[in-house]
Amino acid sequence: MGYRIHAGAALLFVVSLAAIGCDGADNAPLAPDAALLAASGSTLIECPVSETRSVTKELLPGETIELDGHSMTVPIGAILVPTTFTLTVPKSNYMEIEIHAEGAEHFVFLDEAQASITISYQRCTRSDIDKSALTAWYIDSATKALLEHMGGTDDKVARTVTFDSDHLSGFAIAN
Repeated sequence: MGYRIHAGAALLFVVSLAAIGCDGADNAPLAPDAALLAASGSTLIECPVSETRSVTKELLPGETIELDGHSMTVPIGAILVPTTFTLTVPKSNYMEIEIHAEGAEHFVFLDEAQASITISYQRCTRSDIDKSALTAWYIDSATKALLEHMGGTDDKVARTVTFDSDHLSGFAIAN
């Protein structure tokens, strides 16, 4: 299995090491640095939600979990046994979701299979986001730092961004 490293993630890592020192003694979460976000050329889409909502469902390959227009479809061959997944829309200022498999802090699908993930921005009525193409990002859910550009297809009619990922974590929409 190969690893993808985005230039922004590498820069974040280097700056993080500089901020905490080489010994790593300070384990406090880092807040997103505006300069780092600007260096990536993208900014998270702000569209607050005041309460956390989630759904949990046991899935087989080919099945989908959905909540409020957001979804994830498990690819064929990606899991060997029925697996329980949770899709969460956290209380946040951003268009973000979190997807996790039960009992796994970090989950990677088998054989480099990629799940189809859709993030809906239907709740966001801001007209300015209709003027530029939106994409998905793998984010640090605690700091909101942009870690990896996931790309995606921005459907302006459905108001969704759909992308593929071989891992589950926090994801958000950015422009």
